[in-house]
Amino acid sequence: MLQHALDKWEELGTESGHPVAEEHWHVTDFYNGIKEKVPTVDGCYPGWKIGVTRRGLRETNQTDGRRLDLEGEWPSRLCNIPMQGRTLWGPRNNPMESSLLSILKPNAFGDVDPNILGSPAYMKGPDYFPPDRAAPWSTPPEPEVNPWEIAGSRRLLDNANASNAQQINSGNFLSSIEKENLPSAEEEAIARGKVNATALRILAEDPDAIVPGLGIDVKWGLSGVCDGTTHAWCERTKDVKCLYSAAQDNRGVLCFNPLSGWVVFDVKNVKNGFIGARIEAWRGAGEIETAKGWKEVNNGGSGNYKKEGLERHLLQKAQQERDARYVEEMTNRIEEDMLLDDSSPRRLGGGQSCGASGDYIFEFAINGKIVASWDKDAFCAHYTRTGYNMDLVKLLDDEGVTGDFELAMRMSPAHSNQNSVMCITHLYWS
Repeated sequence: MLQHALDKWEELGTESGHPVAEEHWHVTDFYNGIKEKVPTVDGCYPGWKIGVTRRGLRETNQTDGRRLDLEGEWPSRLCNIPMQGRTLWGPRNNPMESSLLSILKPNAFGDVDPNILGSPAYMKGPDYFPPDRAAPWSTPPEPEVNPWEIAGSRRLLDNANASNAQQINSGNFLSSIEKENLPSAEEEAIARGKVNATALRILAEDPDAIVPGLGIDVKWGLSGVCDGTTHAWCERTKDVKCLYSAAQDNRGVLCFNPLSGWVVFDVKNVKNGFIGARIEAWRGAGEIETAKGWKEVNNGGSGNYKKEGLERHLLQKAQQERDARYVEEMTNRIEEDMLLDDSSPRRLGGGQSCGASGDYIFEFAINGKIVASWDKDAFCAHYTRTGYNMDLVKLLDDEGVTGDFELAMRMSPAHSNQNSVMCITHLYWS
């Protein structure tokens, strides 16, 4: 990314001389231009204005993906009403409060994330404390006075406590005997007083009951505080290839398959009768590590919470490896997007697939009542592309409805290919 920026800067300087003109790097005029043009700019087809006409998408074939239709259903009134939202993408202000998981209902063991490693990525400490060591090219040669050292007279220290905690949590410091004697996550939940006995009984007796499932897979993405500020301390770990880049782009996801159970959100203060979500229906079967090897919904009502000893240690290790793989894959995708020179495919594009792993039934419920059960074709008919990489599904659209709602979604275990996977990244409401 840095090399791309330097190349662009050099190109502009060669064309117009130095210093580079402000319009190439100041963003105020750019943002004001967007605000002025939105009400009048053409939408997906000439003559169909954004905010005036609805647009939808539907499946055509493997090579073309989906094509834009004029009869779509994303409501144009959203352009004129205030929206609320939660996401796992970033950077964003107040990462914990604005997280999608901040509105996710905890499961029967008191967890919003059933990853038995314990702490979410946001809470993992960095491998070292700020500030960064100064870049060599910014340090005056001896014997000149270095104002940076005077202004910030602190040494760069390893965060031994955070690093050791992560090692212990992953089991790397445990002896063979300690690994064999690891308690189950269920025992730990009981010790914390977090177990909901009623919800646990319901999970065991009725796999279709609308209670939070135990098989969702949360990929947090980057660790640390990634809030978009210049002083953020984001993903400061030994695995980062270039710490000086200070990149904060993050695309976390919450994934589920037919055995994961229900994903349940508390959506509060709905004022304009709208709820929608950005959902990735195109991911493959390998995305769900939590429910790997399960034969029934919620693994019979216990998830992975009864695994103990070496079995738990191996699961923790697999989860840690999964998180590392995801961060690497996510970073590569972000870099590919940012290096696109032509902005047009970044805005609309052809759309993603409605499902890469076979047929399925997608269900969602509001306040404990199932509202819709869509097969793959029906889901595709509702899958709306509003911009590049923004594939959305409308879940509520009734201007007369207000209040607090419980929203739940799942892939039906009885009617879905067991390899089918969906991931939600954003939830919007108004």
